[in-house]
Amino acid sequence: MSIHPLAVVSPDARLGAGVTVGAFATVEDDVQLGDYCTIATGAVIKSGVTAGSHNEFCEHAVIGGAPQHTARPAQTGRVVIGDHNVFREHVTIHRALKPGTATVIGDHNYAMASAHFGHDVVMGSNCICANGAMLGGHVTVEDRAFVSGAVAVHQFCRIGRLAMVGGHARVVQDVPPYMLVDGQTGCIVGLNVVGLRRSGHTNDDIANLKAAYRTVYRRGLPWREVLESLRSEFESGPVQHLHDFLSGGTRGFAQERRVPPSTTTLRLRVPEEDAPILRAKAG
Repeated sequence: MSIHPLAVVSPDARLGAGVTVGAFATVEDDVQLGDYCTIATGAVIKSGVTAGSHNEFCEHAVIGGAPQHTARPAQTGRVVIGDHNVFREHVTIHRALKPGTATVIGDHNYAMASAHFGHDVVMGSNCICANGAMLGGHVTVEDRAFVSGAVAVHQFCRIGRLAMVGGHARVVQDVPPYMLVDGQTGCIVGLNVVGLRRSGHTNDDIANLKAAYRTVYRRGLPWREVLESLRSEFESGPVQHLHDFLSGGTRGFAQERRVPPSTTTLRLRVPEEDAPILRAKAG
Protein backbone atom coordinates (compact mmCIF):
# COMPACT_ATOMS: atom_id res chain seq x y z
CA MET A 1 0.00 0.00 0.00
CA SER A 2 1.22 3.48 -0.89
CA ILE A 3 -0.45 6.59 0.59
CA HIS A 4 1.02 9.98 -0.26
CA PRO A 5 1.72 12.09 2.86
CA LEU A 6 -0.50 14.86 1.47
CA ALA A 7 -3.51 12.54 1.02
CA VAL A 8 -6.37 12.43 3.55
CA VAL A 9 -7.41 8.88 4.37
CA SER A 10 -9.86 8.07 7.14
CA PRO A 11 -8.63 5.49 9.65
CA ASP A 12 -12.05 3.86 9.31
CA ALA A 13 -11.60 3.24 5.57
CA ARG A 14 -10.72 -0.34 4.61
CA LEU A 15 -8.10 -0.50 1.86
CA GLY A 16 -6.87 -3.69 0.24
CA ALA A 17 -3.33 -4.73 -0.61
CA GLY A 18 -1.46 -2.65 -3.14
CA VAL A 19 -3.79 0.36 -3.05
CA THR A 20 -2.16 3.62 -4.16
CA VAL A 21 -3.47 7.00 -2.99
CA GLY A 22 -2.04 10.15 -4.62
CA ALA A 23 -1.43 13.62 -3.26
CA PHE A 24 -4.46 15.65 -2.17
CA ALA A 25 -6.77 12.67 -2.66
CA THR A 26 -9.45 12.02 -0.04
CA VAL A 27 -10.82 8.70 1.19
CA GLU A 28 -13.61 9.10 3.75
CA ASP A 29 -14.82 6.67 6.38
CA ASP A 30 -17.16 3.78 5.48
CA VAL A 31 -15.20 3.15 2.27
CA GLN A 32 -14.09 -0.33 1.19
CA LEU A 33 -11.57 -0.69 -1.64
CA GLY A 34 -10.24 -3.98 -2.97
CA ASP A 35 -6.67 -4.82 -3.87
CA TYR A 36 -4.55 -2.74 -6.25
CA CYS A 37 -6.93 0.20 -6.70
CA THR A 38 -5.39 3.52 -7.72
CA ILE A 39 -6.67 6.87 -6.48
CA ALA A 40 -5.02 9.72 -8.36
CA THR A 41 -4.30 13.29 -7.29
CA GLY A 42 -7.35 15.15 -6.09
CA ALA A 43 -9.79 12.26 -6.41
CA VAL A 44 -12.43 11.90 -3.69
CA ILE A 45 -13.93 8.59 -2.53
CA LYS A 46 -16.79 9.50 -0.22
CA SER A 47 -18.54 7.52 2.49
CA GLY A 48 -20.77 4.70 1.35
CA VAL A 49 -18.57 3.36 -1.47
CA THR A 50 -17.63 -0.30 -1.87
CA ALA A 51 -15.32 -1.16 -4.78
CA GLY A 52 -13.58 -4.34 -5.87
CA SER A 53 -10.01 -4.75 -7.06
CA HIS A 54 -7.93 -3.11 -9.80
CA ASN A 55 -10.11 -0.01 -10.16
CA GLU A 56 -8.58 3.28 -11.32
CA PHE A 57 -9.98 6.57 -10.02
CA CYS A 58 -8.32 9.36 -11.97
CA GLU A 59 -7.67 12.99 -11.12
CA HIS A 60 -10.55 14.82 -9.42
CA ALA A 61 -13.11 12.04 -9.86
CA VAL A 62 -15.76 12.20 -7.13
CA ILE A 63 -17.21 8.80 -6.26
CA GLY A 64 -20.11 8.45 -3.84
CA GLY A 65 -21.50 11.98 -3.81
CA ALA A 66 -24.95 12.58 -2.35
CA PRO A 67 -27.85 12.03 -4.78
CA GLN A 68 -29.05 15.16 -6.56
CA HIS A 69 -32.69 15.06 -5.49
CA THR A 70 -34.85 17.72 -3.87
CA ALA A 71 -36.46 15.11 -1.61
CA ARG A 72 -33.20 13.48 -0.51
CA PRO A 73 -33.65 11.66 2.82
CA ALA A 74 -31.22 12.06 5.68
CA GLN A 75 -29.91 8.54 5.10
CA THR A 76 -29.11 7.45 1.56
CA GLY A 77 -27.92 4.33 -0.19
CA ARG A 78 -24.47 3.26 -1.37
CA VAL A 79 -22.28 2.93 -4.45
CA VAL A 80 -21.17 -0.61 -5.31
CA ILE A 81 -18.44 -1.03 -7.93
CA GLY A 82 -16.99 -4.25 -9.32
CA ASP A 83 -13.46 -4.95 -10.61
CA HIS A 84 -11.18 -3.54 -13.31
CA ASN A 85 -13.04 -0.30 -13.97
CA VAL A 86 -11.50 3.00 -15.09
CA PHE A 87 -13.04 6.33 -14.06
CA ARG A 88 -11.24 9.14 -15.81
CA GLU A 89 -10.87 12.79 -14.78
CA HIS A 90 -13.87 14.49 -13.12
CA VAL A 91 -16.18 11.46 -13.34
CA THR A 92 -19.03 11.69 -10.82
CA ILE A 93 -21.02 8.78 -9.37
CA HIS A 94 -23.82 9.44 -6.87
CA ARG A 95 -25.11 7.19 -4.12
CA ALA A 96 -28.57 5.63 -4.35
CA LEU A 97 -31.44 7.66 -3.00
CA LYS A 98 -32.82 5.32 -0.33
CA PRO A 99 -31.14 3.26 2.41
CA GLY A 100 -30.67 -0.38 1.49
CA THR A 101 -30.29 0.40 -2.24
CA ALA A 102 -27.22 1.05 -4.37
CA THR A 103 -25.90 2.66 -7.50
CA VAL A 104 -24.20 -0.32 -9.16
CA ILE A 105 -21.30 -0.41 -11.62
CA GLY A 106 -20.18 -3.84 -12.86
CA ASP A 107 -16.78 -4.96 -14.14
CA HIS A 108 -14.39 -3.80 -16.89
CA ASN A 109 -16.21 -0.54 -17.61
CA TYR A 110 -14.51 2.59 -18.94
CA ALA A 111 -15.91 6.01 -18.04
CA MET A 112 -14.16 8.83 -19.89
CA ALA A 113 -13.61 12.33 -18.54
CA SER A 114 -16.59 14.14 -16.97
CA ALA A 115 -19.04 11.25 -17.39
CA HIS A 116 -21.85 11.35 -14.83
CA PHE A 117 -23.75 8.49 -13.19
CA GLY A 118 -26.82 9.66 -11.30
CA HIS A 119 -28.36 8.04 -8.24
CA ASP A 120 -29.60 4.45 -8.60
CA VAL A 121 -27.94 3.90 -11.97
CA VAL A 122 -27.29 0.22 -12.72
CA MET A 123 -24.55 -0.48 -15.26
CA GLY A 124 -23.49 -3.92 -16.39
CA SER A 125 -20.00 -4.91 -17.51
CA ASN A 126 -17.72 -4.03 -20.42
CA CYS A 127 -19.53 -0.76 -21.12
CA ILE A 128 -18.03 2.51 -22.33
CA CYS A 129 -19.28 5.99 -21.49
CA ALA A 130 -17.43 8.64 -23.50
CA ASN A 131 -16.60 12.18 -22.42
CA GLY A 132 -19.45 14.10 -20.89
CA ALA A 133 -22.02 11.27 -21.09
CA MET A 134 -24.79 11.90 -18.55
CA LEU A 135 -26.93 9.14 -17.07
CA GLY A 136 -29.91 10.36 -15.06
CA GLY A 137 -31.32 8.70 -11.97
CA HIS A 138 -32.45 5.06 -12.19
CA VAL A 139 -30.98 4.57 -15.68
CA THR A 140 -30.06 0.98 -16.57
CA VAL A 141 -27.25 0.17 -19.01
CA GLU A 142 -26.77 -3.45 -20.02
CA ASP A 143 -23.50 -5.24 -20.82
CA ARG A 144 -21.27 -4.01 -23.66
CA ALA A 145 -23.29 -0.89 -24.40
CA PHE A 146 -21.50 2.17 -25.77
CA VAL A 147 -22.71 5.65 -24.79
CA SER A 148 -20.94 8.30 -26.86
CA GLY A 149 -19.83 11.76 -25.84
CA ALA A 150 -22.28 14.37 -24.54
CA VAL A 151 -25.21 11.94 -24.61
CA ALA A 152 -28.00 12.80 -22.16
CA VAL A 153 -30.05 9.84 -20.93
CA HIS A 154 -33.36 10.68 -19.23
CA GLN A 155 -34.08 9.16 -15.83
CA PHE A 156 -35.59 5.66 -15.75
CA CYS A 157 -34.52 4.92 -19.35
CA ARG A 158 -32.80 1.66 -20.27
CA ILE A 159 -30.03 1.05 -22.80
CA GLY A 160 -29.88 -2.53 -23.98
CA ARG A 161 -27.02 -4.93 -24.41
CA LEU A 162 -24.53 -4.04 -27.18
CA ALA A 163 -26.48 -0.92 -28.13
CA MET A 164 -24.44 2.04 -29.38
CA VAL A 165 -25.73 5.58 -28.84
CA GLY A 166 -24.26 8.27 -31.10
CA GLY A 167 -22.72 11.48 -29.79
CA HIS A 168 -24.95 14.28 -28.51
CA ALA A 169 -28.06 12.07 -28.61
CA ARG A 170 -31.00 12.89 -26.34
CA VAL A 171 -32.30 9.56 -25.05
CA VAL A 172 -35.83 9.88 -23.67
CA GLN A 173 -37.05 6.33 -24.36
CA ASP A 174 -35.55 2.87 -23.97
CA VAL A 175 -32.91 1.86 -26.54
CA PRO A 176 -33.40 -1.84 -27.41
CA PRO A 177 -30.42 -4.20 -27.36
CA TYR A 178 -28.09 -4.45 -30.37
CA MET A 179 -29.32 -1.18 -31.94
CA LEU A 180 -27.54 1.90 -33.30
CA VAL A 181 -28.88 5.31 -32.30
CA ASP A 182 -28.22 8.35 -34.47
CA GLY A 183 -26.78 11.20 -32.42
CA GLN A 184 -28.61 13.94 -34.29
CA THR A 185 -32.14 12.55 -34.16
CA GLY A 186 -31.98 10.08 -31.26
CA CYS A 187 -33.62 7.49 -33.52
CA ILE A 188 -32.69 3.91 -34.41
CA VAL A 189 -30.70 3.57 -37.65
CA GLY A 190 -30.07 -0.18 -37.73
CA LEU A 191 -28.19 -2.90 -35.91
CA ASN A 192 -24.78 -2.54 -34.26
CA VAL A 193 -23.34 -5.15 -36.62
CA VAL A 194 -19.70 -4.28 -35.88
CA GLY A 195 -20.27 -4.66 -32.15
CA LEU A 196 -22.09 -7.94 -32.66
CA ARG A 197 -19.23 -9.40 -34.66
CA ARG A 198 -16.59 -8.18 -32.24
CA SER A 199 -18.46 -9.78 -29.35
CA GLY A 200 -18.47 -13.18 -31.08
CA HIS A 201 -22.00 -13.39 -32.44
CA THR A 202 -22.36 -15.68 -35.45
CA ASN A 203 -23.69 -14.84 -38.90
CA ASP A 204 -26.86 -16.74 -37.99
CA ASP A 205 -27.31 -14.58 -34.89
CA ILE A 206 -26.98 -11.43 -36.98
CA ALA A 207 -29.36 -12.73 -39.65
CA ASN A 208 -31.95 -13.54 -36.99
CA LEU A 209 -31.57 -10.08 -35.47
CA LYS A 210 -32.07 -8.49 -38.89
CA ALA A 211 -35.28 -10.47 -39.31
CA ALA A 212 -36.37 -9.44 -35.81
CA TYR A 213 -35.55 -5.80 -36.65
CA ARG A 214 -37.90 -5.95 -39.64
CA THR A 215 -40.58 -7.42 -37.41
CA VAL A 216 -40.26 -4.64 -34.87
CA TYR A 217 -39.81 -1.64 -37.15
CA ARG A 218 -40.99 -2.51 -40.66
CA ARG A 219 -44.01 -4.82 -40.64
CA GLY A 220 -46.41 -2.40 -38.98
CA LEU A 221 -47.81 -4.99 -36.57
CA PRO A 222 -49.65 -4.15 -33.35
CA TRP A 223 -47.29 -4.29 -30.40
CA ARG A 224 -48.73 -7.50 -28.96
CA GLU A 225 -48.27 -9.22 -32.32
CA VAL A 226 -44.67 -7.95 -32.51
CA LEU A 227 -43.86 -9.57 -29.16
CA GLU A 228 -45.70 -12.77 -30.07
CA SER A 229 -43.84 -13.01 -33.39
CA LEU A 230 -40.48 -12.58 -31.69
CA ARG A 231 -41.37 -15.18 -29.08
CA SER A 232 -42.69 -17.79 -31.51
CA GLU A 233 -40.29 -17.32 -34.44
CA PHE A 234 -37.04 -17.09 -32.46
CA GLU A 235 -36.88 -19.49 -29.54
CA SER A 236 -33.25 -18.85 -28.54
CA GLY A 237 -30.24 -16.66 -29.22
CA PRO A 238 -29.97 -12.87 -29.01
CA VAL A 239 -33.51 -12.32 -30.31
CA GLN A 240 -34.82 -13.94 -27.13
CA HIS A 241 -33.06 -11.28 -25.09
CA LEU A 242 -34.47 -8.60 -27.42
CA HIS A 243 -37.95 -10.00 -26.79
CA ASP A 244 -37.46 -9.99 -23.03
CA PHE A 245 -36.22 -6.38 -23.13
CA LEU A 246 -39.13 -5.20 -25.26
CA SER A 247 -41.57 -6.91 -22.91
CA GLY A 248 -40.60 -4.54 -20.09
CA GLY A 249 -39.97 -0.86 -19.62
CA THR A 250 -42.18 2.10 -18.79
CA ARG A 251 -41.03 4.85 -21.19
CA GLY A 252 -41.64 3.31 -24.62
CA PHE A 253 -38.91 2.59 -27.15
CA ALA A 254 -36.78 4.62 -29.52
CA GLN A 255 -38.26 4.71 -33.01
CA GLU A 256 -36.60 4.07 -36.35
CA ARG A 257 -35.35 7.04 -38.32
CA ARG A 258 -37.23 7.28 -41.60
CA VAL A 259 -35.46 8.44 -44.78
CA PRO A 260 -37.02 9.85 -47.97
CA PRO A 261 -37.74 7.23 -50.69
CA SER A 262 -34.84 6.82 -53.11
CA THR A 263 -37.21 7.31 -56.06
CA THR A 264 -37.86 10.99 -55.28
CA THR A 265 -36.86 13.16 -58.27
CA LEU A 266 -36.68 16.81 -59.24
CA ARG A 267 -37.47 17.91 -62.77
CA LEU A 268 -35.51 20.89 -64.02
CA ARG A 269 -36.59 22.66 -67.23
CA VAL A 270 -34.07 24.54 -69.36
CA PRO A 271 -34.40 26.16 -72.77
CA GLU A 272 -34.81 23.54 -75.49
CA GLU A 273 -31.92 24.91 -77.48
CA ASP A 274 -29.60 24.24 -74.54
CA ALA A 275 -30.65 20.85 -73.28
CA PRO A 276 -33.61 18.49 -72.96
CA ILE A 277 -35.55 18.04 -69.73
CA LEU A 278 -33.08 17.14 -66.96
CA ARG A 279 -33.90 14.79 -64.13
CA ALA A 280 -31.85 14.76 -60.95
CA LYS A 281 -32.27 12.32 -58.11
CA ALA A 282 -32.70 13.90 -54.65
CA GLY A 283 -31.64 12.22 -51.43
